Amino acid sequence: MQTRTDFATNAARRLRTVEHSLDSAIADSSLLLHDLTRHRAEAGFAVQAGHQAVLSIHAAQAALVEARTQLVAAHDRLYREARAMRVPLTNVGPLEDKPDRPGVTQARAAEAA
Repeated sequence: MQTRTDFATNAARRLRTVEHSLDSAIADSSLLLHDLTRHRAEAGFAVQAGHQAVLSIHAAQAALVEARTQLVAAHDRLYREARAMRVPLTNVGPLEDKPDRPGVTQARAAEAA
């Protein structure tokens, strides 16, 4: 049987994975736009070549950023609900500074994994 703390820990790990995946998708799509626009002329393509694709990628980026916004909001809601239910909370990762939150202890990523 899974305890409340086990459940919260598993959910937090999954949330962190999704957050990092979205950040990677945003970064990778930025690199794609960079490559398409920066190297187009060097490859001998006219400015019109691939323009509709650039617009589509930009729209996809906007959707990714909106998804990230919603995920950040979900993270905050989960934090508040966990606090209300008195689930022990930690900030994970020495490289991930988080806003000071009451009732949250600092933990290294290795300890939380």
